[in-house]
Amino acid sequence: MGIRPGAVVALFILAAAGDAFAADCTREGEELCQGGQTYRCEKTGSELTPIFQNVPCGVNAPSLTGTWIGKGHQSPAGAGGADWEITMTINENGGSIDYPSLGCGGSLSQTSRDDTSAEYHESITYGQDKCIDGGAVTVRFFKGNLSWTWVGQADGQPYNAVAVLTRK
Repeated sequence: MGIRPGAVVALFILAAAGDAFAADCTREGEELCQGGQTYRCEKTGSELTPIFQNVPCGVNAPSLTGTWIGKGHQSPAGAGGADWEITMTINENGGSIDYPSLGCGGSLSQTSRDDTSAEYHESITYGQDKCIDGGAVTVRFFKGNLSWTWVGQADGQPYNAVAVLTRK
């Protein structure tokens, strides 16, 4: 009795799949979610191997919603200096933004959004004499943080600012 050719191919595919996930197993019995499917780490010989469980699992997608904080850097520097604090709160349709060290802030009207990025029109509602009104804010989720950019203009002079915001 010999091994059927189809069985050899199936064993090869399973072995290759195990190698692809082997780095993800850190302890026996651990469950992993890979591509929406559950794998359980089991000892096979001297290695830990993820074994397909045929059970769907949820993949945690990043969420922009929440409060984010950080320090912005503006070019060219404004009257408040080149570096200042940001507190940005994002909800499903927009949000708010505060620049505590500049004494201004306002509302954000969402102009576009997908799972990992969004664009907003900023309206300064307090401290209008300290901050530029009407800027465009773009955020992108990257490695657990938000990459934040702002573009605006005052008296014909273009300004831009950048920051990395962390979840509060």
